[in-house]
Amino acid sequence: MKKLIMMAIISAGFAAAAAAQVDFNQGLNVNEIISQAQNADLAIPMPLSSRGHYTRDCARFSFGPSDVELLSERAYLRSTEYITECHTVMVPGPNGTMVPSQQCYERPGMTWSQAGQIKMAVRKLLPWERESFEICLQGPWLDLYVNAAAYKYSARREGNYDTLFVLTAQNKIAMKSDENGLSAGDFSYADGKYTFKVNDKWAKEYAGEKTAIKLDLYKDNPNWFDGYKGSKEFTFDAAEGYTMTFSEKDMEKPAVEDNNDYRASKKFYVKWGFKRVGAISKDNFVKKGETPSIEAK
Repeated sequence: MKKLIMMAIISAGFAAAAAAQVDFNQGLNVNEIISQAQNADLAIPMPLSSRGHYTRDCARFSFGPSDVELLSERAYLRSTEYITECHTVMVPGPNGTMVPSQQCYERPGMTWSQAGQIKMAVRKLLPWERESFEICLQGPWLDLYVNAAAYKYSARREGNYDTLFVLTAQNKIAMKSDENGLSAGDFSYADGKYTFKVNDKWAKEYAGEKTAIKLDLYKDNPNWFDGYKGSKEFTFDAAEGYTMTFSEKDMEKPAVEDNNDYRASKKFYVKWGFKRVGAISKDNFVKKGETPSIEAK
């Protein structure tokens, strides 16, 4: 869910907000819609029209790693108010009577047009990290949202109808790890043991942290359900490569054994995935798929 990071009020009564500093982070509730007044640290809900609604026009911007200041393209946004008008008319009722009935329709009201742009001050991202923000116009209110961010930011608004949001990084926030950071190497079988190798292209970036790799062993039963033989998790210091050697008896067995064990088949494969353990990235588990089947004999 997107999280609101700043409300820019366009009306003259809130013009002073243009110079205000705003702190935001990913912990904000998306329902907290606030305006920042220069002389008051007060959360004010965005007023809603009692007679209708506004269309919402948004532009999304993505920023990757950079050693220099970044400036997005300028987005031109447009929002229209739709006003609901109701009238009471008399319509035929039961037994030849006339009864009142309310008839409503919508008509367009005012339309607002604004331009929005984001300037990103210099900050450091890991090679795989990307940040995403949105600028949305709804009625006369221009909002800045964060979809994914690697920092807590302070934000400054410059301009009115041609608005520039200037973002300055504060504290680092862990983002999801790179799903393609680990790749499968060789999967083999010899002397009653399976060996599975994995490569890590971000070993340098994760130096001093851990990488956990989970394996699920399956028996390949052609034209039938494959037999699940259990799972095992290996934890390593971050390195350019990881080697896992195991036998079927090393696997943690499922609570309920399946009955898909066909002696005619001697082929096995593993499904695998990983997660980073430490402070650099979130510990989200990444499913990587399965290896080719190999013969165990």
